[in-house]
This record gives sequence, structure tokens and C-alpha cells, in this order.
Amino acid sequence: MWFQGISGQAGRGRITRGGNTAEGLTDRLDSAEREAGFHERDMSSFERERIDLEHRVTRMEAELESLRQRRLEAYARWWNARDDRDRARHVCRRLRRRIDRTRGRDNGE
Repeated sequence: MWFQGISGQAGRGRITRGGNTAEGLTDRLDSAEREAGFHERDMSSFERERIDLEHRVTRMEAELESLRQRRLEAYARWWNARDDRDRARHVCRRLRRRIDRTRGRDNGE
């Protein structure tokens, strides 16, 4: 485990016999503090990246919502144009039939 050697028997066995126990602990403390500093810098970097990505995601979600709204509006315009076209075609068919009937009467049929 990462914490083995920090407390209890496991820590005492790592320092050589006859060595200065306080000095060995100080060295380990310095090493652990350096490592913590490295991780702290990494965490700061990762946090800046996370914040940047969060802002980008927010902007993209807003853009996506805008595009979805535009898509719905475009479909509504298409639907309305289709309805207008169908009405105009219906009027054309009725007028053609009327013209055909009128021509038939004029020709004596």
C-alpha cells in the first residue's frame, strides 16, 4: 500500500541500523512533500483543462440548442411551403377541369 512505511513497524525496518532515525524520516518527509507538490501541479493543470472543457461544452450545447431551433424553424417553413404548393396544385386541377368543361360546352359536346 502507498502508506506502508509511514507508521508502525514497517517504517522502522526501512531505516538502516546505526543510522540517524530522525534524518531518515526527514528525507522521507522531503521526498513525500516533493511528490505531493508534483501532484498538486498536475491537479492544477488538470483543473484548468477541466474548466476550459466545461466552458467549451457549455458553448457547444448552446450552439446545438440554437441549431436545433433553426432546424425546427426550417422544417416548419418547408411544411408551410408544401401546404401552399398542395393548395396551389388543387386550385390548378379545379381550374383545368373547369376549363375542360367550358371548352367541351363551347365545342358543342
